Amino acid sequence: SLRLTFHDAIGFSKTGKLKGTGADGSMIIFSDIETNFAANNGIDDSVDALSPFLTRHLVTAGDLIQFAGAVGTTNCPGAPRLEFLAGRPNATFPASDGTVPEPQDNVDSILARMEDGGFSPAELIHLLASHTIARSDTLVPGHQAVPFDSTPFTFDTQVFLEVLLKGVGVPFGVNNTDGAEVNSPIPESGEMRLQSDHALARDFRTA
Repeated sequence: SLRLTFHDAIGFSKTGKLKGTGADGSMIIFSDIETNFAANNGIDDSVDALSPFLTRHLVTAGDLIQFAGAVGTTNCPGAPRLEFLAGRPNATFPASDGTVPEPQDNVDSILARMEDGGFSPAELIHLLASHTIARSDTLVPGHQAVPFDSTPFTFDTQVFLEVLLKGVGVPFGVNNTDGAEVNSPIPESGEMRLQSDHALARDFRTA
């Protein structure tokens, strides 16, 4: 649910280069379009889990996504209790493809996209705290629930420590992620490291 909150909300562009009105539930309302974007690969599980609630309760899709993210995060050991505010209107059109940065992207590209979405470099790093409880079902072919740090069931700062450590290899022995993955410091534990996290941790604007 936490990944879905960001992917829905970042569908926004200050300059108007991309279409989208932010946290408007377009990921659910136009799921037939947006779940097919490469950056949203695997997010259909969360969309499918939440969609039935729209027909049972008087709630907008945008509010439902953000509520689920707040509840899910708050239930993680170590996580803060997040405030939820309702009142988001439903999307009337899908967000553009390209609103979500991808792990293969370079730092300049990521910062430009996030700035256009209204986020500073510091705020981007704050958002990456979500990777402390992140696991991928799609980035490493043939493997599911591949974590980004060694404590994926605890909301802590471990991901920020481990991303600075020297990489020694990739989990499962073969890097076939098309540039999304770089060497992990503890591949024997099954942990992967995103190329984008590695690069952001070493760039003077975000380190």
